[in-house]
Amino acid sequence: MAAQQDWQTESYKGMDIFVTALPHEGTESLWDYTVRIAWPGEDATSEGEVVGKSGDDGDYPSKEAAVQAGLQKGHALVDELGNKGRGEAHAPQMN
Repeated sequence: MAAQQDWQTESYKGMDIFVTALPHEGTESLWDYTVRIAWPGEDATSEGEVVGKSGDDGDYPSKEAAVQAGLQKGHALVDELGNKGRGEAHAPQMN
């Protein structure tokens, strides 16, 4: 059974941002993150998520640093959505 992820949640411009830090495989000293954007009231594992993104090219020295980077990415993703209404939102380009 997979370990339960510790999701940090923050509301931003009417959307919920969920971030969890994940240790890099093969090392205990570097971290990455997964960020998900969802409509208010949905959880991080919801099928109704608007956007999901796993990490970036960064290697973060701590779990806390990875969560902060994930929140910053989440803010940028919400900004890309343009804070449009539920029926009008379009997922941003995932590079």
